Amino acid sequence: MSCIAYITDSKMLELHRLNNHKTMNFWRLSNNVSFSDFSIGDLVFFLSKDREHSNKKEKGIVGFGRLKSIEISSVTKMWDKYGELNGYWNLEDFKTAIAKVSKDKKIPKKISSFYLESVTFFQPLYLSECGMNISNNVESYIYLDDEVSRKLLELSKDHSDLWSASENNTEIIDREILLRNLFETHKKIGDVSYNHKQEKAIKDRMNSLCEKGFYQHMNSSINEVYYLKDRYLEIVFYHDRKTDIKALIGQARLYAYHMSAYLDDNLTMVFKTSDDDEDLQYLLNRR
Repeated sequence: MSCIAYITDSKMLELHRLNNHKTMNFWRLSNNVSFSDFSIGDLVFFLSKDREHSNKKEKGIVGFGRLKSIEISSVTKMWDKYGELNGYWNLEDFKTAIAKVSKDKKIPKKISSFYLESVTFFQPLYLSECGMNISNNVESYIYLDDEVSRKLLELSKDHSDLWSASENNTEIIDREILLRNLFETHKKIGDVSYNHKQEKAIKDRMNSLCEKGFYQHMNSSINEVYYLKDRYLEIVFYHDRKTDIKALIGQARLYAYHMSAYLDDNLTMVFKTSDDDEDLQYLLNRR
């Protein structure tokens, strides 16, 4: 799993910051939504040209948002759907900003966007402070590994933006730090293996849980989803009569082991199965 740092229009960011928006539609001129290592749940950090380091001229990172969805549409439809969440006061300003960065200075038929949630702003941070050097000539975005993104999140707690600072911001940052560690844990232990003949049934069942808006997919896993609210974490494993029960129990033990530092911090972690098998759920949660 990787996050990205994206060079962002400072005026657009300022509108979101001053209005304390917690969601935003991060538009992109390209209508290509393909990324090699970026998916739902990952973070977009905002690189601002106007917040350069006084000595190094390094662009500063001034906030982030978590990717909820990606879409492609016309500029007008995007405005009709998101309005000021696009970062401008009206459609004309939105079109002007798009035309300004377009090569032919015209409005494309379609553009793409990241719809972001958990949007948070802070005083400028620099990737060099996290052990990562970047070129001052970066034109669009760069990938950040888990360690760098986690360091940025930790540092951001001590760099509050006075305008938009609130207890809610701290909660958002703490949640994202916890999610980074949860996703790293999943990356370490992998998925429980399954018969590929089951793949459609697994996807259908787990997608149905996510479509209700309650659960989200664990990284790119098709057979694990999670729910996190406050200090309560629920992980759901796909289960049917063909599933290796011992493997599921082992998976739960690995999660508990790798997340133990957070369990001591008043985090409740509960394991469930997609078919609500009570006997198996008892075994998964037995310590």
